[in-house]
Amino acid sequence: MNINATLIVEMLTFLVFVLFNVFVVWPPVSRALEKRRTQIMEGLASADQARQAVDLARREGEVLVNKARDQAASIVRQAEERALAMVDKASEESRKQAMQIMDQAHQELQVQVKAAQRELYNEIAGLALKAAGQVVHEELDDKKHHEMVGKLVKSWS
Repeated sequence: MNINATLIVEMLTFLVFVLFNVFVVWPPVSRALEKRRTQIMEGLASADQARQAVDLARREGEVLVNKARDQAASIVRQAEERALAMVDKASEESRKQAMQIMDQAHQELQVQVKAAQRELYNEIAGLALKAAGQVVHEELDDKKHHEMVGKLVKSWS
């Protein structure tokens, strides 16, 4: 193989090209690649942190949902207990009112029975006195009649 000036010039041109690439082109490309690698690593780390944050938030959300369910169940139980207490109270009040109404009705009935007895006694006494008057053939005046009826009614009651 012949070494001539063309080969030496080509070698020197290639050497200049390599040196130019190593000193001028390669450092910015290397910096860009390093910057891109750093960004990718940061992105991966950020994605991993975000995934962990999402998992943590999901767990916290589940805890909050469970607490809310427990609170809702507690509120429902309390409402049911209050409703039962209110029903029991209303039932007791209704019983008391019914007993009062029955007592009042019983008292009114007794008053009406006594009034009816008095009226009946007065009628019977009047009839008895008229019958006695006819038997005795003596007419009783109103004053004597009322006195005798009063005594008779007092003796029966």
